[in-house]
Amino acid sequence: MEPAAGQPATERTEIWLFFDDATVYVAMRAWESEPSRVIATEMRRDSGNIRQGDSIAFGFDTSYDRRNAFQFEVNALGARTDGQSTNERQYNGDWNPVWNVRATRFADGWSVEAALPFKSLRYRSGREQVWGFQARRISKWKNEISFLTRVPPSFGMGRGSFAASLFATVVGIEAPPSSRILEIKPSVVADVTTDRLRVRRSPNRADADARR
Repeated sequence: MEPAAGQPATERTEIWLFFDDATVYVAMRAWESEPSRVIATEMRRDSGNIRQGDSIAFGFDTSYDRRNAFQFEVNALGARTDGQSTNERQYNGDWNPVWNVRATRFADGWSVEAALPFKSLRYRSGREQVWGFQARRISKWKNEISFLTRVPPSFGMGRGSFAASLFATVVGIEAPPSSRILEIKPSVVADVTTDRLRVRRSPNRADADARR
């Protein structure tokens, strides 16, 4: 998409998409002609600064409505972002599904392997699935942005990533019946009291109440 619209990317990127009974896997290998120039400094989850360096991203239109998608992005350190795009424009970064990802360097570039449980995604009923899929790579030192499918430069990187109507079509995925995830987050409420008026002083008496 940038800087030479419609032309092949100058750095090679390989993508694999596969699955088993419980998980969808995405693997991406980013080849680099000058590996020492890869930029990656951000480690926080859901940080917009990931795009200030090299990153790769992918999205799934699991309902195949050509409008909405689940979005994922990873940099060369393994920092991640995830969210939902709707109507090809709005983005909700508060969506934080359960998934695993690892990034690693090799002599000629870097790679990412991601494992997304089917139960972290929503999709249409039926075992045989048809999904939309998009992938994007940022090569920061070249200021190059490339997509799996052609995206007009006028869309920009954000809208281009959300444009589910331009996603490639994936067939052959066999998904288990959809289910819900119940997440339990324990919390602790605590306080400390010091009573210096007692004959026998009791400093820093702690109380705690664990809740779920």
